[in-house]
Amino acid sequence: MCEESGRERQLVEAMLQIDREQADLQMLPMEDERLDAALRNGLERGRRHTVRMSRKRLSLKLGLSAACVLLLLTAFVRVSPSFAAIMKEIPGFGDFVELVEGDKTLVSALDNEFIQPMSLTDEKNGFKLTVNGVIADDNRLVILYTGEGPGITSETEIEDFKLLKDNGEGVRGVIGFSQFRGDKEGAGSVMYDYFDVSLQEGEAMPENVDLNVKLKDQWLRTNVPIDHSKFAGMREEIAVNEVIELDGQRLTVESAVITPLQVRVTVKADPDNTLQTNGMIDAVLKDEKGRIYTWKTGMGDYNDEMVYHFQSSYFAKPKQLALEADGAYMSQRDRLFVINTETGETSETPDKRITYHGKQEEKDGYILQLDMADLDETEQKLGYTFFEYNGSFTDASGKSYSLLDKDGTKIESGGSEPARYYFKIPKADYVQPLTFRVKQYPGYILEPISITIK
Repeated sequence: MCEESGRERQLVEAMLQIDREQADLQMLPMEDERLDAALRNGLERGRRHTVRMSRKRLSLKLGLSAACVLLLLTAFVRVSPSFAAIMKEIPGFGDFVELVEGDKTLVSALDNEFIQPMSLTDEKNGFKLTVNGVIADDNRLVILYTGEGPGITSETEIEDFKLLKDNGEGVRGVIGFSQFRGDKEGAGSVMYDYFDVSLQEGEAMPENVDLNVKLKDQWLRTNVPIDHSKFAGMREEIAVNEVIELDGQRLTVESAVITPLQVRVTVKADPDNTLQTNGMIDAVLKDEKGRIYTWKTGMGDYNDEMVYHFQSSYFAKPKQLALEADGAYMSQRDRLFVINTETGETSETPDKRITYHGKQEEKDGYILQLDMADLDETEQKLGYTFFEYNGSFTDASGKSYSLLDKDGTKIESGGSEPARYYFKIPKADYVQPLTFRVKQYPGYILEPISITIK
């Protein structure tokens, strides 16, 4: 057993020492026509929401509180074949290659031994949950896990989950997960997945978290420790204070914080701006070698302060770093969406491409379905919150009602098909039509942006 353990250790060390120069080359801009678009996560203040990422159809649930969510569609990239080949030989880690290879930050983290391997299991009624490892810094947490049991295949999706702190409160931030669609099928197969958690600003990384996962009808639980010594002091803070002006709209890039798993760039909108700022177009960080670090998350209030989370340059240690973008997503403020949910008639919309699709009745309310069609290539890259989270609407009598946003807003995107948005309203004797105030919708200004970060 000791000899076998020693061989596994040598294999792990070999994987972690592999050709860093090849890994660096993977940080350059790449395209992979074989892979479909995948969602980048959105983030809000004070509330957890979930992002499901699939190779086929994209589905997103959002909860928005004081902040708006920033979503971007992008393409996966592949890692070095030699790196992936060695990873596949490591017991308990091989099948996670398909999960992490779409994230250059995680590839770089693994190549620099920035992982906390573990084997934590919970078994009940034939079902088994195993946490295989953790990758974490002070703001981002990635939990690698597998699920096994009756009827579980590589295509199985978890039915529900809870990620809790010691005090029983939910971890606040965005939680993404993306099942591995491999070749394994049939009873007895293993599902490989990971939770990717980006904490909201001001939320401290817990010492440990309770991961509760529902497989089929069985809840399984593991308590996952997070070793803070692995990332203590691993951060670089930079004051920027550079102004961007786009067609009269002003944004200030205030600061950047570089950690092993992300680069956080804070951007503040001028209070005198006349347009609603919804994000930057194809924003990237670029170093002196031409390596690209794309953004994954946006958090904050678009008309106040936004924090953009980019892929990390930490281990590459560039001498220079610049923020570049093709422009910004912006739309008119205070637009209305007026619909008759009985007849389906839309009497006012901020954009004729945004239409009412219908409603579904549930026990405690109605799910309204809206479509955004004929968006151009630039517009399709962003998901839009449309209505304000926890906002209100009125009927024709002037009576006000609140949106039912317990589960947040769900967005489905199917490539060339219209993006469909789902919102929930309470059951009531409405006087039609209903009037909703629009938070954000498609629109943009194309104008090159280049700001020196360091």
